[in-house]
Amino acid sequence: MKEIVEWAEKSIIVVLIAVMSFLLLVSTLELIFIVIASLGSGENGVLLVDLDNLLNIFGVFLLVLIGIELLDTIKVYFKENVIHVEVVILVALIAIARKVIVLDFEHYTGLEILGISAIIIALSGGYYLLKKTGSTGILPSEEKPHQENEPSGSEESKSVIKK
Repeated sequence: MKEIVEWAEKSIIVVLIAVMSFLLLVSTLELIFIVIASLGSGENGVLLVDLDNLLNIFGVFLLVLIGIELLDTIKVYFKENVIHVEVVILVALIAIARKVIVLDFEHYTGLEILGISAIIIALSGGYYLLKKTGSTGILPSEEKPHQENEPSGSEESKSVIKK
């Protein structure tokens, strides 16, 4: 039964990798199209990008970056059965940075903007603490007993969460 579940899990991950790769390809092509279309949209046919188009380009660009990081996370999980917490936090920071860049402040209340600020502070603090401890956020699911001559917190225990 365990083998069937593991096979199903691996199959789902392979499908996720294929779908994410396809979405990244389409998104990259869309980004290229948006950049080319935006170049001629300046005043009097001048090759300038107006502010609205520039924000749209940045938004799509950051979405592609988020997708690349998610794809890398899925690939690592497929190969090593681990989740890199540091990468997950970075993806969240990129996503919230994208939100702030394309945010139209006129449509949000002060409380909503304060909430976004709290998310940024929490994610930044978590990332800082991961870096300060020298960890990449990878924690083992099953702790191995430490040998007397082995330092506590081996490199493996500092870098991943194993399933």
